[in-house]
Amino acid sequence: MFGWFASTSPLYCRSAQAVSAQRQWLQTSPQCLARQLPLLGCVLYTPARAVAMPAEPIVAGVLLARRELAPLLQTRWLAAAGAITEDGPREWLECLDGLGQLHARLHLLPDTDYLGWDALLQAAGTTAPDPWPRQRRGFRPAGAYLVSFRHSELAGLGTLEAVPACAVSGLGRLIAQRIAKDEAVALQDAS
Repeated sequence: MFGWFASTSPLYCRSAQAVSAQRQWLQTSPQCLARQLPLLGCVLYTPARAVAMPAEPIVAGVLLARRELAPLLQTRWLAAAGAITEDGPREWLECLDGLGQLHARLHLLPDTDYLGWDALLQAAGTTAPDPWPRQRRGFRPAGAYLVSFRHSELAGLGTLEAVPACAVSGLGRLIAQRIAKDEAVALQDAS
């Protein structure tokens, strides 16, 4: 697990946007990400508002079952981030495009498969220094969804879908609600 206890001093802040987090930068592709996401099990998915992404992102070999997943097709870099908040340790992935614009976050929950999380980070590739050391625009999520991802092959194309997480613990739901509140969005049903 990257980041949870990487900092020697606790950082008390409510929002992932305001938290001074440790980040590990990994280069990836939308195709690799789509294949790895089902390994995670239950996560909290927070996509960017539609104004931050092109009308219809086109990625060779990947079909989406839902429009809300379109920000994942913009992903060229992952920032594995972690911080200690007033609620305890938090860890998430930031999905960024080739210009450094943040398009989505995937938040680790107690119900997430930790080995799947590590496998996704391993598959993403080698670490790199922050490719955009300058300040980026603020992230404005469109919503927060408790989901599990599915990837399948259909006529030679990878199909990515998100389904409502079927087994979410009380603690996992509570943490998801707090993250959604911190992001100023409602926790929504993924159906």
